[in-house]
Amino acid sequence: MDITKKVGILKVEGDVSSEISEQVAAEHKLGICVNGQYYTDLACTPQHLEELALGNLYSSGMIGSLADVRQSETENGNGMIRIETVCGNSPLIPVQDGLFIRLAEIRPNMEQFLKESEMFFSTGAVHSCALISGGRLLHFMEDIGRHNAFDKTVGAALRNKTQLEQAVVLTSGRLPADMMIKVIYSRVQVVVSRSAPTSEAVELASRYNVTLCGFARGNRINIYTGRHRIIF
Repeated sequence: MDITKKVGILKVEGDVSSEISEQVAAEHKLGICVNGQYYTDLACTPQHLEELALGNLYSSGMIGSLADVRQSETENGNGMIRIETVCGNSPLIPVQDGLFIRLAEIRPNMEQFLKESEMFFSTGAVHSCALISGGRLLHFMEDIGRHNAFDKTVGAALRNKTQLEQAVVLTSGRLPADMMIKVIYSRVQVVVSRSAPTSEAVELASRYNVTLCGFARGNRINIYTGRHRIIF
């Protein structure tokens, strides 16, 4: 499926107008069934859909690892993914310590991350997410929803056996409470955003031992919680 579409628009700049074609992000409706029961519908960009479904289940506490998935089947005709799992909901527990990262490693990776999204530069309509793992930028994903972009990155990490506990999450979007809950369920120790967190997200990060950073742009970064993991 195409991830962008061309539409005709009337572009107005000052007192001048012109008829042109513009790229817009494609929107797809994905349905997810778990163990034969309807789970959710997601409005998403039509790519990396299995990673999206798996990452969503993991970041919601529905599965604890890829080993909990017995079967996954995509029905392209009706936009449905059916997943069979072997366990239920996991509890929300504090994230363990064990990861330390240099600020000098975050900054160049964040700079590279913000340049990766060709779809953003052509449409302006997507969020991005990726991991820093082993000093490298991995599993770059983008979607019309920032939660979806996070889930796609998590799903890609699960499928590629990348340890989320030893990775830093980079995201382009703001960090409200529901996003922070996904981070905690995913056992991520450090999350860095180009944008801002909310007060509830900061409280959750503090309570569940997550290092939360925002406004990571150029030489600037705000460290809200968990500063013990950042090496200056």
